[in-house]
Amino acid sequence: MALHPSSLSATALGHSAPQLPARAFSPRRLIPATGAALAASLAGVLAIRALAVSDATNTSRFTPLHPASVISLTIVGVLLASATCLWLNRTSPRPIATFRSIALVVLPLSFIPDAAIWLTAHYPQTRAATVLPLMAMHILVATVCLVALPRLGHVNRTA
Repeated sequence: MALHPSSLSATALGHSAPQLPARAFSPRRLIPATGAALAASLAGVLAIRALAVSDATNTSRFTPLHPASVISLTIVGVLLASATCLWLNRTSPRPIATFRSIALVVLPLSFIPDAAIWLTAHYPQTRAATVLPLMAMHILVATVCLVALPRLGHVNRTA
């Protein structure tokens, strides 16, 4: 059996493996953390959507509350949050703290499209009962990502 350089660890080759800060995201742990955040976010936004469309008025023509829209934009949001975690590992000495700060700044900015929808009444059935659930979805996804990604996706120094 021949040993290939790719099968040897960095330590065996005389190189030290790149060390992530203690409060960093682990790319290996971030994959299941992203899956957990995605599952929890989808369950939450679909519950909010179900409540929003369950009232007696017709909301079926309000496109932003269609299941495909809610699901696809939730997936995009969680994947962007996860990608931000990986990017911060490379660019920040404190990736987790920086992630939390960025998320808290981005959340209010994410309301801008919803506010624009409300102000322009671009879609049929645009009103508080259809736009406020969209904003609640943003809060839910941000909260899930703020909790799940740092907690489940951090570097584990004890292992």
